[in-house]
Amino acid sequence: MIITKKVAGEVHFNNGEFAEVQTIGVEGIEEDLLLDTLQLHREDTSDTPDQFRRRFSIGMWLNIITTTKIIPGHHG
Repeated sequence: MIITKKVAGEVHFNNGEFAEVQTIGVEGIEEDLLLDTLQLHREDTSDTPDQFRRRFSIGMWLNIITTTKIIPGHHG
């Protein structure tokens, strides 16, 4: 089973090497709820530290789509 959902995120930190984004639900039962904190890493881009800070500036809002794949398994 694959689940896709939309969330929003606000950049709370960016030191040029990684950024932290607080996500917020925008649909269904998660609407307006604080969700996870995501980290974006500059090494996953071709940006310089300054470019990365500008692209993901503190206070900026992002539209995010997540995809989750659920498979049967066991714990332990």
